[in-house]
Amino acid sequence: MSDNHTIQLVEIPIGGKGGFNWNRLHGEREEICDTLVGISGPNFDVTRELLQARLRKVDDALDRLMSGSYGICSQCGRPINEIKLNTDPVTSLCLDCSGSELEPIISGSTADVAWQSLNPFDTILLETHNNDYRILLLDPKTGRALVEGGSHLLEPTEALIKGSALPGSAVNVGAICVGARLEMWVNEKVFLTSPIKSVEVKHNAAAESVESISAALH
Repeated sequence: MSDNHTIQLVEIPIGGKGGFNWNRLHGEREEICDTLVGISGPNFDVTRELLQARLRKVDDALDRLMSGSYGICSQCGRPINEIKLNTDPVTSLCLDCSGSELEPIISGSTADVAWQSLNPFDTILLETHNNDYRILLLDPKTGRALVEGGSHLLEPTEALIKGSALPGSAVNVGAICVGARLEMWVNEKVFLTSPIKSVEVKHNAAAESVESISAALH
């Protein structure tokens, strides 16, 4: 008896740009899954929602890569800018369809958190004059993070956090300063928060335990 149902096998990209994106997305997926399994305690609730939301986006991006629609805007069907994809490899919208705005600017003063000294998946809780933000660090060295909060970032969005600055002053790169405004790159646009009122760091319990074990061995 013949079977007219054909199973189509999709080839996993192994080279070129497709292979690079595949490896990048899979690497991030493994990091997220390892973190979800490894962390516990009160800090887990702070990061779990962000991590799970990011995991869904990574899986969707892998599906698009396999179907051949990766890099195509899911709304208008036009190609997504290469720089935008490099900034956030899970993005499914082009610049015109995603949109972004700036927050108002006020005044302030003095420093507090240098995120480059933190660990991957540490969370920074930021309260500004107008909004609250959660910043989940993906790569503290480069400032790559997931940011959620305010009226514009309603869901976790990948961003590059650059630093903070007072009006008329140079950006203090790598630092979050109470009283200053945090500057980030989101969807290829500069995003400025209102002045920061307070900043708190929730450490990733898994990273802390690895750090303490490493210290004990030296």
